[in-house]
Amino acid sequence: MGLSTEWVLPTEPSIVQIFAGESRLNPSPGHTTRDFSQEQPSHESHSQSLSQLPIERENVAEFGVLTLPILRVTEDHRNRLLQALGDSQTTISQSAFPSCHSLTRFVNGFFDGFYPHIPVVHLPTFRLEDTEPEIILSMAAIGAQYRHEHRKAVFLFYAAKSTLQRNTQERERKEMDRRLYSEDTSPSDPDRQAKQYRELMREARCALYLIAFATWQSELDIVREAFNLQSLLARCVRECHLVEPQEPQQDPPSWQSWIQEEMDRRLKLFSYCLLNLHCIAFSTPPVILSDEIQLRLPCSCFEWIAPSPEKWAKVYKSGNARQMYVQEALSHLMKGSKEPQLLNSQPVPSPLANYLLLHALIQRIMLVQQAFNPYTDEDHNLLNHQKETIRNALHAWTSQWQRAPESSLDPRNPNGPVTFTSTALLGLAYVRLALNIGSYKILGTRDPQEIANRLLQMPRLPAGPHLLPAILHATHALSIPVKLGVNYVARSHAFVWSIQHSICGLEFAIFLSKWLFCISNCQKTRPLDGIMLTHAEHESRLISWISDIVEEGRTSGDEDLWSRPTASSNCSYLAFAVVKLWARLIRGNEQWAILKVIGEGLDIYADTCEKRFVSTLVSDQ
Repeated sequence: MGLSTEWVLPTEPSIVQIFAGESRLNPSPGHTTRDFSQEQPSHESHSQSLSQLPIERENVAEFGVLTLPILRVTEDHRNRLLQALGDSQTTISQSAFPSCHSLTRFVNGFFDGFYPHIPVVHLPTFRLEDTEPEIILSMAAIGAQYRHEHRKAVFLFYAAKSTLQRNTQERERKEMDRRLYSEDTSPSDPDRQAKQYRELMREARCALYLIAFATWQSELDIVREAFNLQSLLARCVRECHLVEPQEPQQDPPSWQSWIQEEMDRRLKLFSYCLLNLHCIAFSTPPVILSDEIQLRLPCSCFEWIAPSPEKWAKVYKSGNARQMYVQEALSHLMKGSKEPQLLNSQPVPSPLANYLLLHALIQRIMLVQQAFNPYTDEDHNLLNHQKETIRNALHAWTSQWQRAPESSLDPRNPNGPVTFTSTALLGLAYVRLALNIGSYKILGTRDPQEIANRLLQMPRLPAGPHLLPAILHATHALSIPVKLGVNYVARSHAFVWSIQHSICGLEFAIFLSKWLFCISNCQKTRPLDGIMLTHAEHESRLISWISDIVEEGRTSGDEDLWSRPTASSNCSYLAFAVVKLWARLIRGNEQWAILKVIGEGLDIYADTCEKRFVSTLVSDQ
């Protein structure tokens, strides 16, 4: 898997061991588990591997470290926010508004908790006095949520929203007056266009933060605001153009102009990613299609975190290749498995570039599954062809991920958690290729019992080798927090364990559970030896690995998470045990209300499955 030996459980198989059967699952006493980086397949066997998981590079920290600011909200800053609220006709007393200490805590909470996952602010040059009030308010709302102060977070959310609405209405009113009453109706005035562009980008930034806050709340009225703001965000970034001119590279720009250009680019691209995350989580139609995006990919971490013009200039050299355009990079991924030299000849992708491209591939999976249904593709030939094409693109993406010097499988990567998050999304992509989980609209409700009911109504998976890549990724995803410690990750690892990990974890839990129930049923009707030998070996080794992970997770606290089972390798037991572990991991992140709902829903589902399992054992006695 590319993990160092300190991360490997004694009986954990490597990728090659699972799919090539190079050694036994449980090594003999004299056998030493090798570093996975030494066990990667050769180029000749690459095309035969069922799944490619990233292999991390070494010495990630030598390239630079993400440094977060320590900001202080002064009385002048606070008064400016109060003035903005007064201008938006929001009635509030000065005493009811959060203090300078609270606002300082919240703004720093934004950078501690939210920024590492969505780095759209240029930290070395960020200044509160240069930031619009509605943006500070929306940042503070998110930061308050990360500081577990929900009441103040909701207050700041509505304050930011009202200020944004007032500014949007004022801008639209002025534009309408200009068109109706001004003699100059030309839309081509450069100064006016530049001003309007900056106003739209400010609105987009505020809308992005507000959506990121509102989406994961339990209050339905706040959740509705997230979906209401979708259209505003999409309209703003579209009007600011999702296209960059494909000009030949010139001499390096000034640091300030480069910063503004890169911030705008990141804001547009992360708007797409956040809206796409809505599609993944809630099975809603895409608001922005990847085909619309004709922008360059985000720059490298080293350029982004450079603290001065001099240090930036050393990284940004006119002779260095710039990042590719989104469509160009996607095209290379789709061709990458057939023409690997294409990928190797391109600029090394940044972690954010890989993250964005993976979102585009996941969107393609969802669109393909909607387009090729039983009515339009009765024999599934078209769907299967598209799935194979995307699967090859995911192989190419993995190879590309490994080229980025900042890439790491370590959740504690000093360059930030985006590369680690990408590996979770990679697993989700494989799961979605194997099963259209989105069609069940699991998170279409905020009721844990209803979530559990929808999970129970989902059919069991049909067995087959086509499921193994997704099973491998889902199993590996669970192994990481189990190795770190279930309670440790659940209670204190929110910096790297983002909302996206929890959404992916939900799908991993469902997929593993349904597959294990399928295997349990198959074992009753036919032995594993009754199918193709290689496939049977793969299943047997995966089940043994899952059993090890579950037992490690069950005993990871001061007290066992549940009592020791009589049949720890029984697939029906493992089917609800993996769900119990994911439920504990997900609901442990108390910063976002939806995660508690998901965790409770998974617990209800697991408890129901456990009761059925126990009753089956009793009846068999």
